[in-house]
Amino acid sequence: MRLSELQRRFVAGLYGEPTDLAGTIRIDGGIGADERLAIYRGNLQAGFEKALRLEFPVVATLCGAEFFMVLSREFQRAHPSGSGDLHHIGGPFPGYLRDRFGGGEHAYFADVAALEWAREESARAADSGTLDVGVLRDVAPDDLPALRFALHPAVRLVASRWPVFTAWEAHQGPGEVRHVDLGAGPEYVLVRRAGSGPALERLTAGEFGFLAALADGGTLGAAFDAAIAAEPGFAVTPSLQRCVVRGILCRVLR
Repeated sequence: MRLSELQRRFVAGLYGEPTDLAGTIRIDGGIGADERLAIYRGNLQAGFEKALRLEFPVVATLCGAEFFMVLSREFQRAHPSGSGDLHHIGGPFPGYLRDRFGGGEHAYFADVAALEWAREESARAADSGTLDVGVLRDVAPDDLPALRFALHPAVRLVASRWPVFTAWEAHQGPGEVRHVDLGAGPEYVLVRRAGSGPALERLTAGEFGFLAALADGGTLGAAFDAAIAAEPGFAVTPSLQRCVVRGILCRVLR
């Protein structure tokens, strides 16, 4: 048997596919081929689940240990890691949960996962300086609406029709599942770098619309229009000032 075919069968066996390795593995009185393969499979599953649990601790709490193990193994089969580095396995997890639960009672798990993954991405994002407000002093007032801004690489924005920030906040630290009123309405969350790690903040609909428009490359004027559409009475000047103070903006795009 060619080495490539042996490797293919071995990997297939790790993911539970039928494979015949009994004739290719020397036993010499030890445990059988299936038992040996089961050891590797167990290590593969345990390592993957541990990494996934570290990236999505709130989802793991909401699911419970047994059900999260099931989800982890299903997800691993659908999205196996192509690298020995497991830090990036969680990228497809929110989408997987969205497909897995559809519109059922656990549909909000996907948005909680999206928030947790945004936090992971923020923690690993490249560093950058923040906006030098001095560059704005040279801009004529009539030219301000046409400005475009780059958001800090660690900034992430998450919108959900469920109170995902409340759910995330309620499950910080070990403990049992806590009740969250899922009918409380949508929540909007900003994830940004603060100090040594990411910080999560609840946004108003207007603040979210404003930042989302800037993140999509929109002008300051377009961002203001998006904010007003979501929240009549939105004040752009204080919001822009808060963005500068919190390091959300890093530069003016030319």
